[in-house]
Amino acid sequence: MVKMRPAITLFITLAVIVAMLALVGVTFGYLNRARAKAQDKSALIEANLIYADVSNIVNKFIGKKPSTGTLKSIYNTPISIQERKGPFNLLAACAPLRAAIPVAWLKEGSGIKTQRRYSIASAILDEIGVQNRLKDTEELKSMLSKALESGYSYEFGESGRLKRDRGYFGKEEFYKVLNSYFLKTGDKKVFKVNWERYFSFGENYSQIDGDFLSSKLVSAIFGIDEQIVNEDFKSGNLRKFLMDNGADMDIYNSEIFAKKAVAAMECSATYSFGKGSYSLKFDYINGKVEGFDVQQ
Repeated sequence: MVKMRPAITLFITLAVIVAMLALVGVTFGYLNRARAKAQDKSALIEANLIYADVSNIVNKFIGKKPSTGTLKSIYNTPISIQERKGPFNLLAACAPLRAAIPVAWLKEGSGIKTQRRYSIASAILDEIGVQNRLKDTEELKSMLSKALESGYSYEFGESGRLKRDRGYFGKEEFYKVLNSYFLKTGDKKVFKVNWERYFSFGENYSQIDGDFLSSKLVSAIFGIDEQIVNEDFKSGNLRKFLMDNGADMDIYNSEIFAKKAVAAMECSATYSFGKGSYSLKFDYINGKVEGFDVQQ
């Protein structure tokens, strides 16, 4: 049984439904085989097997160049699967990976593109500081810039070095800086900010998918009242929204914003089988499944 929210049913095409079901179909099939073995441990997915299956299925149904409409439908439509007679149920959902400013853009540099990205990220941090009444936004900005410059990472060895070379800056690294800022300033409000609405963590990237930005981020970047953004901006056409509201199109027309749909998403699924609960997650970026993880 596939359950969808009534408000968006009309936007869901058969192809999109098939694509979403494909993301979890191999999991469902595996658990059926596991039931036949009648062993709890059989419900744990063999990561190397399902990794290959998911890669092939996602590429077939979504592809490297999906339309914005397809992505919008996928992001807005969690898929629920439940047996009519049986204990199995599964909930799967995907979210955009590149709909926020990479925190790595707060690293200062000399190149024109680097400076433009820094300018955007810096302005966002300033706005966060004003809205949340942080004690010393400039100090926080300086600490983040220094941490990014040093290439700090919790991981050591070759894996850590490769991440640092790619500009990787994860949540662990980010919150280490926040803790240092708190110890220096005593500013507890820094922990009350919903940072994920503005910044993304992990891998650095050069362009963001403007069509799926949060209303807070659109408001902060383009100086449009957040209430107007909430009322008028619907994910899927940032350019039209900005033109309708007389925003500064020079920012949008820069290389910072991708002009086509960005095939980069994070997907997760939670399911129950027997007496156990399980979860799996992976990223899908430009035709490749990355970071596949299964947990009980």
